[in-house]
Amino acid sequence: MKVSDLVRRLHALPDQNATVVIGEGTKPDTWLIVSGVVPRQISRVSRDHAEPGIEAAVEIV
Repeated sequence: MKVSDLVRRLHALPDQNATVVIGEGTKPDTWLIVSGVVPRQISRVSRDHAEPGIEAAVEIV
């Protein structure tokens, strides 16, 4: 997902003061609370996996 896509989806939410959480995926009742973002440089290995590289990315922490 591109940053612009994420921002567009977040702006469309009705409650702009909602806390952002990330779901664990296989555990639907387990979430991580987002506390910030960190710029990264990545190389895509697959759709779901990346490693250090030269492509600009943002890690959500």
